[in-house]
Amino acid sequence: MKGAVFYGPGDMRAVEVPTPACPVGGALIKLSGAMICGTDIKIFKNGHPRVKPPHIIGHEMCGRILEIDAEGSGLKAGDRVTVQTTIPCGKCRMCQEGNFNICEDLRGISQDYDGAFAEYVAIPEQAMRMGNLIKVQDDALTDEVVCLAEPLGCVINGQELLEIKPGEDVLVIGAGPIGILHAELARISGAGRVFMAENSENRLNIAKGFGYTHYIDAGKTDLIGETLRLTGGRGVDAAIVTAPARAPMEQAVETLALRGRLSLFGSLGKGDSSITIDSRAVHYKELKIIGSSSSATKHMKKALNILSTGRISTDKIITHRLPLSEIVEGLELGIKGEALKVYLKMD
Repeated sequence: MKGAVFYGPGDMRAVEVPTPACPVGGALIKLSGAMICGTDIKIFKNGHPRVKPPHIIGHEMCGRILEIDAEGSGLKAGDRVTVQTTIPCGKCRMCQEGNFNICEDLRGISQDYDGAFAEYVAIPEQAMRMGNLIKVQDDALTDEVVCLAEPLGCVINGQELLEIKPGEDVLVIGAGPIGILHAELARISGAGRVFMAENSENRLNIAKGFGYTHYIDAGKTDLIGETLRLTGGRGVDAAIVTAPARAPMEQAVETLALRGRLSLFGSLGKGDSSITIDSRAVHYKELKIIGSSSSATKHMKKALNILSTGRISTDKIITHRLPLSEIVEGLELGIKGEALKVYLKMD
C-alpha cells in the first residue's frame, strides 16, 4: 500500500509499505482520506517522544471496514467509519469514572500505532473493546467532513467544560482550524458575540470569511486593550486560547469579565510550559481557568450529529484537497498559515 512515512523532523515521504493485517480482535480499515492536524505539523517539524521513526502518523480519518474480527461490536465489513484515536485502558480511576480522554494509560493511533496517512489502517483489539471505531450514520456526510469529527470532538469536550451560556461574549485567540471550530461551536451554542484574535495576517483574512462579530489583529493591536474597548471595559465572559503560545495565555486572564472563564486549549511544549498570571485578578474577579485534553468517543458522536445539521461552515474550513502523495505540500500550507484544513485523498 502507499503510506506517508515520517522518517524524522522535516522528512516525510509517500512510499510503498506493507499492508497491515487485520489484528486479532480488531479491524482493518480501507481509508478514503485523512485530514492534516496541527499535531501532525508539530510532529513533522519537531518529532514527538512517542513517535519512533519510521512511522505513519495521522489520526483524523474516514474509511470503510475491510475486515473485522470483533464479535459483538455491532459493526461489519463495508460499514463506513471514523476512529476515536485515543485508546483508553478501561481500568484506571479516570476510565472507571467515564473520563476516557484523560485515561492514566492512554495509547494512541498515530503515536503508539501506525496512523491514517496510508491506504489502510489497523485498529487494535483494545480500541474495538472500548468502542473507538464509530459507524457513520449519516450517508449525506462526505468523507472529508467526517474527518472533522475528531477535531470537533476535542472542541466539544473543551466547551462542555467551559459551559458557554446563551448571550455571552466569547473571545477565541488563534484563528487556526481549531480556533475556527471553537468560534463556530460557540456561535451555534448561543454565544451573543464572538471575537476572533489572531496575529497571522493570512489566518486573520481567512477567518474574516466566517462573519464573526469582531476581529482583533493581535500582531498590531493590544489584545487586552482592544477586547476591553469592544466590551465597554467589561471584558468577555469566556476566552479560549487555542494558540500554543505563552503570551496570549497570560494576556487572556486580563480580557475576562467578572466570573469569566478561561480555557487553555492550546498546549505549550514539555519542559517549557510555565506561564505567569495575575493571581489577584483570579481571586477578586472569581475567575475560572480550565484545561482541556483530547476527546472521548461520546464527543465524536456528538460531533457527527452537529456536522449533520450543516451549521458548521465545513466548506470554508476545508480549504485544500490533495492526494496523499502531496502530503509535504499540505503540511507546508499549514505551517505557512495559508490553509485551515487540508484533506488528503488516498491515491
